[in-house]
Amino acid sequence: MWRGRWLSYVYLGIGFLLLVAAFFLLYPVRDTEGFGTDLRINIGANLLDLVLAALVLQPLILFLNRNAVKRRNRLDYRAVIKRIEDAADRVDIWKHWTGLLEAKHERAFTSAVLKALERGVRFRIVLTDPSSPAAAERARQVAPTDAVALMRQNIERLDEFVGRMPANFRDLFTVRISQAGPAHALYRVDDWLSYGIFRDRRVSESSQREVRVRGDLGELALEAFDNRWKGPGLLTLAEHERMPLRLTVAGETAEHELRYVLYEGEHWVNVNPAALSQAFHPDHQVIGDGARRYVLAEASPETRERVAALYAAKYGPDQGAVLLRLIGA
Repeated sequence: MWRGRWLSYVYLGIGFLLLVAAFFLLYPVRDTEGFGTDLRINIGANLLDLVLAALVLQPLILFLNRNAVKRRNRLDYRAVIKRIEDAADRVDIWKHWTGLLEAKHERAFTSAVLKALERGVRFRIVLTDPSSPAAAERARQVAPTDAVALMRQNIERLDEFVGRMPANFRDLFTVRISQAGPAHALYRVDDWLSYGIFRDRRVSESSQREVRVRGDLGELALEAFDNRWKGPGLLTLAEHERMPLRLTVAGETAEHELRYVLYEGEHWVNVNPAALSQAFHPDHQVIGDGARRYVLAEASPETRERVAALYAAKYGPDQGAVLLRLIGA
């Protein structure tokens, strides 16, 4: 507000000085023949120029600038963090994984996030499930970079960060995990938007584009993000990490939150160690969300091997995992 007033005073001062300068330049020649006519012609021409500039040129320049694109060879994470420090409204991130959560940037990023949350800034972050086919495909594209490990690391660090976060901030900081990977990297801070196209064997940050949020390209990118955010299949961090189940054996019920993985549309849960004895009891019953009933079953060694690989991608290697399939009772 003060900056706007200061600029107004500067413009008024410049205008006043121009008027004074014009007076001193014109006053000595006021008696020249045709002075009045020439003065009126010049004033009229200048007014016409002003009208054309205001009604035609300025809107045209603004329209052309609306879709201006700045290309960057690489995303500057430090610049993104600085923008988050100064954010006033919202931050959106849509990635397979983001370098903001890698070791050299994590502390500065989380510090900037906490400062922004104190001002009421809202965060929406969409990352990719490391056990999904989209994660495997991205890992193939960027090999030898271990993309799956980086996706898993991002989710683990965000889960820890949210756990340490003051409770009153958690409604402002929302993370969703997607089975489908994004077509591009997207970073939005207030009216600034940067995105990069994913291509085979390239990381998106190698070719970034900065566009205006209110421009056509910016609106298309944000529309894609909003559609994904509101679309089906996204999980919260808690839903992604664990599955709540109640196991009943001989009338005794115990509640568990078990790690799980999806394979061919079915849930496989790790019952070791919390529910190991109950899961293998011949008369066990399992109740999930919505009172739906299941039983736990084993599968062939080949299937268990594939499921174990997905589980390791999602949570990291676990030699003690005992994975059983949930079957509707």
